[in-house]
Amino acid sequence: PYPFAALERYIDRKDELSDDRELRRLVEKARGGDLEAYGEVYDLLYDGVYGYVLRQVGDAAAAEDIVADAFITALERLEGFVWRGGGFKPWLYRIARNDVIDHFRRLGRRHADEMFEQVAEKPSADDVDRAVEETWRRQELLDAVGSLPDEQRQVILLRLVADMSNRQIGEVLSKSEGAVKALQHRALANLRRRLAGDEKEER
Repeated sequence: PYPFAALERYIDRKDELSDDRELRRLVEKARGGDLEAYGEVYDLLYDGVYGYVLRQVGDAAAAEDIVADAFITALERLEGFVWRGGGFKPWLYRIARNDVIDHFRRLGRRHADEMFEQVAEKPSADDVDRAVEETWRRQELLDAVGSLPDEQRQVILLRLVADMSNRQIGEVLSKSEGAVKALQHRALANLRRRLAGDEKEER
C-alpha cells in the first residue's frame, strides 16, 4: 500500500517562516554589488529550483538552461526587488515558472503534463521523510502528480520540491493563501482517488 498518510502529513505540515536570516543577508549583500554573495544565494537555492523545473520539462539539459536563465534574470532585476510577503524565494521561483511556460511555448508541440512520465527522480528536498521519498520513487505516484490539473500540480511541486509555505506558493502563482489551501486540498483528494484507481477528478 502507498504510504499516502505520510505524504499528506508532509504536505499539510505547519508552514515555516519565509526567507531565513542568512538568505536575506546574502541577498542584501548581492543587492549592494557583491557577486560572491549572489553565488552563495545560488548555491543555497539551486537544487530546489532545478528539481522544480526538471519535474516540469523532463529534460536535464533544458532544466539546467532554464534555471541558469532564472538566476541571471533575478540578478539583473535584483535592484528592483522589494522585501514583502514570502520574500526572495517565491520571487525567484516565479521567474523560473515563467521561464518554464516560455519553454513550452517555444516547443509548441508538447505540454508539461506529458513530460512528467519521463521524470523518475526523487525530490531534492533533504528533509522529506523516508516514507515520502519511497512514495516518490513509485512511478504510479509520479504519473498521478503529472496528471493533476496544472495549478494543483504546481502547489504539490512547490510544497514538496521547493519546501514553500502556502503564503510563498501564493506569491508564485498569484493567488491568496486561502486559494492555495483549497488547491492543495483538491490535489490531495485527486491523488488519493487516482492511487486508489478512481479516475474521477475534483477541480
